[in-house]
Amino acid sequence: MDNMDNTAVDFAIDEKMILVKESIKTREEIIRKLGGLLFENGYVKDTYTQAVLNREITYPTGLPARVAGVAVPHTDTEHVIKPAIAIATLASPTTFYMMGSPDVEVKVEIIIMLAIHDAKLVIPVLRKIIFILEDDAALTKIKEAKTKSEIKQAMLDHIKSLSEKGK
Repeated sequence: MDNMDNTAVDFAIDEKMILVKESIKTREEIIRKLGGLLFENGYVKDTYTQAVLNREITYPTGLPARVAGVAVPHTDTEHVIKPAIAIATLASPTTFYMMGSPDVEVKVEIIIMLAIHDAKLVIPVLRKIIFILEDDAALTKIKEAKTKSEIKQAMLDHIKSLSEKGK
């Protein structure tokens, strides 16, 4: 396995940055909540959340999956201090627009917000996270989780399984 893949796994998945069955009305609201958690915990600059919101308009991040719609909002590395992932499951789906098809709506129930600090890692990390769409068991565990620790463990198990498969 190359060094980029190893580095991609070295992201903080901190329970302080996980929201379970969050009640929100819009994608902007959940992006602001997760961005706020990343900022409060010292992972991103104060410019990060607005940069994610701006990027989401031009480059939407909604992805359909068999188990649940997933969004992977992120932005440029200049807004990030150190790498982290913030995760939220929603009490009810909210609308994002599809990655690569900005006019197609995706009902999203899981948001995995990335704070990537190194431009060389953006694609490898995004690829690892997007592989979760093919992992029905991991998505089901995350979607049905009742605690932050269950979500964290499901993400760690997913990332570990990718490493074992050499992805």
